Amino acid sequence: MDRDNASIVAVIDDDDDVGDVLGGLLETMGYQFETYRSGMDFLSKAKFDRLACLVVDQNMPRMTGLEMIENLSDRGINIPALLITGIHDAEVERKAANLGVMTVLEKPMSHHELLRFISISVG
Repeated sequence: MDRDNASIVAVIDDDDDVGDVLGGLLETMGYQFETYRSGMDFLSKAKFDRLACLVVDQNMPRMTGLEMIENLSDRGINIPALLITGIHDAEVERKAANLGVMTVLEKPMSHHELLRFISISVG
């Protein structure tokens, strides 16, 4: 998949408030973004070749963030991803690393770390 012109940040989080806050932050910083309220919604609607990176909540109903990333990986789709989690969990961090997740941040997360990941991914 050719992602040379990918410039959009995808935010996948079932919490409307988190999606709105992240969207507002990204908009303020001048990034293009799309928000999805579930992994299933993302997998069925996103145009992967346009995405520079993913900001993914781990704890979502029906499909966790890692399950969604694993689904992409199984399809041969590798998009830089940052995983957000509400609870520190060494097993989640290990699985994330094995799937190539670049960063795992705990809520409440540092906007500085989030923006650093995005700036590296978007270029």
